[in-house]
Amino acid sequence: LYSDGPATSSSSSIRNPSDDSNQTRRRRLLSSIATVVIGATTMTMTTPPHPAMAADTLFFSGKTPVVPGNKPNKSSDTTGTRKDPNFLRSLSDCKSQCENTPNQDGLYNKSKEDCLQICQDICCTTYEQCTFAIVPRI
Repeated sequence: LYSDGPATSSSSSIRNPSDDSNQTRRRRLLSSIATVVIGATTMTMTTPPHPAMAADTLFFSGKTPVVPGNKPNKSSDTTGTRKDPNFLRSLSDCKSQCENTPNQDGLYNKSKEDCLQICQDICCTTYEQCTFAIVPRI
């Protein structure tokens, strides 16, 4: 039934159907392993695209990059910092509104520290404004 020719005593020509399925499984397993290895290799070899920058831009660790043609900020310029007058004004307005707004029971239950933390998240526009410790942590 499974032989290709006349049966012999050595049974070398008798084929077992389970051998074919095992060979197919091995081939599939090896091809899927090869695909994973090749895919992982190519993913590690590719690099993400870099943003477009001037060729003569200088980078110093921990500082803003020096871009030719841009004027450096004045040391008295507080725009975007935690000492920005616009930020402090909006923070003050928000804090006073927060402290003077009653809850459902008609009580004023928020402290100055709670209102400052809430208002910092609402009023901040830069990383420095959003991350500095407005209320000392104990």
